[in-house]
Amino acid sequence: MNEQEAKYRKWINEWLKINNPNLRCKEASEDMKTAFPELTKIRGHVLTEHGERPHWWLVDSNGIIIDPTATQFKAIGGYFPWDESNPEPTGKCPNCGELCYDYHTLCSEKCEIEYKAYVEEFK
Repeated sequence: MNEQEAKYRKWINEWLKINNPNLRCKEASEDMKTAFPELTKIRGHVLTEHGERPHWWLVDSNGIIIDPTATQFKAIGGYFPWDESNPEPTGKCPNCGELCYDYHTLCSEKCEIEYKAYVEEFK
């Protein structure tokens, strides 16, 4: 571990002493970015023991991942940055579970027809 990596590790350990890392990845990454402006904050997904999860982390100038909240996971199978050119999902379809975009309630016209028919059964 080089001197800079040791500084990052020390910062993370101090942050973890007073903060619970669970669901705080964006906040921790922002705090660490403030402390170390040379780092780049990344938004994306992380593959964990519970599947793929939305996540924030940082990378240094060599592309090395610095994850201040990695301890919230038992295992990390990979980090996948979000492509900002992709549309932003805004929810899940109550009919099929697929992602919905642009604040639509249902993902497709087909699901809208099926879901309306399902709801009508209970009237």
